[in-house]
Amino acid sequence: MAKLIVSFEGALKGHYFLDKERFTIGRNSDSDIILEGRGVSNIHAVIVTISNDHVLEDARSTNGILVNAKKVEKHILQNNDVIELSGYQLKYINQRATSGMDFDKTMIMRAAQLEAEELPEHRTLQAKPQLATAVLSAHSVKTGFPLGGVKNMQGQQPGEEILISRPLKTFGQPGMQVVMISRRPHGYYVTHVEGKKHPRVNGKSIGTQPVLLQENDLIEAGDVKLEFFMQSG
Repeated sequence: MAKLIVSFEGALKGHYFLDKERFTIGRNSDSDIILEGRGVSNIHAVIVTISNDHVLEDARSTNGILVNAKKVEKHILQNNDVIELSGYQLKYINQRATSGMDFDKTMIMRAAQLEAEELPEHRTLQAKPQLATAVLSAHSVKTGFPLGGVKNMQGQQPGEEILISRPLKTFGQPGMQVVMISRRPHGYYVTHVEGKKHPRVNGKSIGTQPVLLQENDLIEAGDVKLEFFMQSG
């Protein structure tokens, strides 16, 4: 399980397991990780869980945050990253974190805001709705339906089947057209993420709202053409 090892000016202060969908870091007494330094804001930073990974966000703090000595506003944490804020060091330990910064991971932060609009109970900070918010973690998506997937209907590998077992999966070309399929407690939803034209399901534009997918639905987004299915058995 992922954890943070917290120290202050070299002295160990404690270990915190990241076993919830979101964590607040700050001086407030109800913060998940309470840091009492003068330069620490009441709510200094937020960590949200996305599957096996964690996204760190600066909650508009006064003095900001550093990751590996570089100032960040939002950062997908990697194993052994060191977060610094107002004299505190928080070392992130997660052997299961996805290595590298592939497209799916960079798109997750953009997609998280879209998901949050449909899941208001998962907002990270009610006072700061502009912050990206936590999407359902892999452990929190409790479903009573079979695993879903898509069949590629065109391109270099027509007929290829891709199962969607993660909370989020994106398809398309970054900077051009991107569509997201998310696995939620009541089914799979398709959502527009990027591109001038909205995706189409069975020939009809879905606009900006997530649409519940049904067996054999045909999804089209730019050069992407996918047929949705539910795994039998």
